[in-house]
Amino acid sequence: MGVRGLMPLLARFAPKCITMPAEQELSRWTVAVDSNIYVQRFFRGTDGGSDESRHLRGMRSMANYLRTIDVTPLFVFDGRTRALGKESELSKRREDRKRIVQELERENTRAQRIRSMSEINAHMDGETQSTDQWTARKSVTWLKDQMSAISNKKKSRQVTIDSRMDRLELETSRLLLFRLGELNSLNDTDTESLDCAQSLRVLQTHSAERIATLNRRTEHLSADMITQCEVLLRALGFATHVVDDWEESEGVCSQLYRAGVVDAVCSEDLDVVAFGARLLRGLYSFDARSPMALVDAQKACEELGLSRKSFVDLCILCGTDFASTLEKVGPITALRLVREHGSIERILETEPFVPRPSFNYELARTVFLADPEFLHFETRAQLKRSAGHVDPAIVEALLPSGTKPGGKRPTGSDPFANSLVLD
Repeated sequence: MGVRGLMPLLARFAPKCITMPAEQELSRWTVAVDSNIYVQRFFRGTDGGSDESRHLRGMRSMANYLRTIDVTPLFVFDGRTRALGKESELSKRREDRKRIVQELERENTRAQRIRSMSEINAHMDGETQSTDQWTARKSVTWLKDQMSAISNKKKSRQVTIDSRMDRLELETSRLLLFRLGELNSLNDTDTESLDCAQSLRVLQTHSAERIATLNRRTEHLSADMITQCEVLLRALGFATHVVDDWEESEGVCSQLYRAGVVDAVCSEDLDVVAFGARLLRGLYSFDARSPMALVDAQKACEELGLSRKSFVDLCILCGTDFASTLEKVGPITALRLVREHGSIERILETEPFVPRPSFNYELARTVFLADPEFLHFETRAQLKRSAGHVDPAIVEALLPSGTKPGGKRPTGSDPFANSLVLD
């Protein structure tokens, strides 16, 4: 999300721009929260359950957490019309949704296979009395066919939940074939120690979790749901702001930072760094293994030896939501080119690299370097005065009493969200 490959690049070539602050160091800070990204994650994630109020409970939890650590937030929300230049990103998201639907179909098919394997195991354990629809030979043939189909799947360099479940399916199928007398031995000592019933329970649990996660990702987060979050936060006494149409919330947040109104921008989107702000990433982490990080755009420019404009060009060449990139140019090559030539125009004039379709670098540069016509908040005092008045009636209407708090800090809530790339 945001600038692709930027964090590893900064960690290698500008490490001093990244610090890992403790929570107590943020006491009395004022932060602008890029809110839509968190609403999306609460809505899509597994923490908070599957009910329709999970995004509200998640935002309430985050707001209360910030209050607990003495951080004053301004929750900034996108308007209903997206900024110009993000058409390609929106198209990519539509393609991602199609991919998720396909994954869901495959996972539902897996769930059916697991049910069939459980029935075979139950027959062998004598738990099923009816035998007219089941024979050992039919089961052997079916199990071998399934093993062959899984074994012939195209292998990926990525270790994903899908590949791990494929392996467990294969091991469980081998156990069932062993019990059916089709295998003389099990060579894998790990497989020998497995129990069929236990393996099937593990498969059923992970498959159900995977299906629940994918179902959530196919659900539509409406503009009305996001508005509910904004209304709830105001009713809880927090400051909120909805950006004008065609603006980007992370851009407005970054402008507030550059004007000295806030100490940092709380987001997971690296576009914030391209906008020239100090990014507070992982403040309300969705993965306990990822520590909170503070990324300072100004220090990044200083360490890399780049002007702000050149740094923006570097970010564009890495890849952003606003433009494609050059063929065969990754982050490290992009840094070398920007250091040598100073700008994308000079790179295109002197280097043989071919732009990909939609390489609208001038539009992207305009977005990242634009100065606001006016600031919605000019001082911290003005920001704090804008906080809503506590309204228990509205809170009760949106989150009725008895609604579970949900609100625990997520700790790797969606184990299927990201795959592990093995370099």
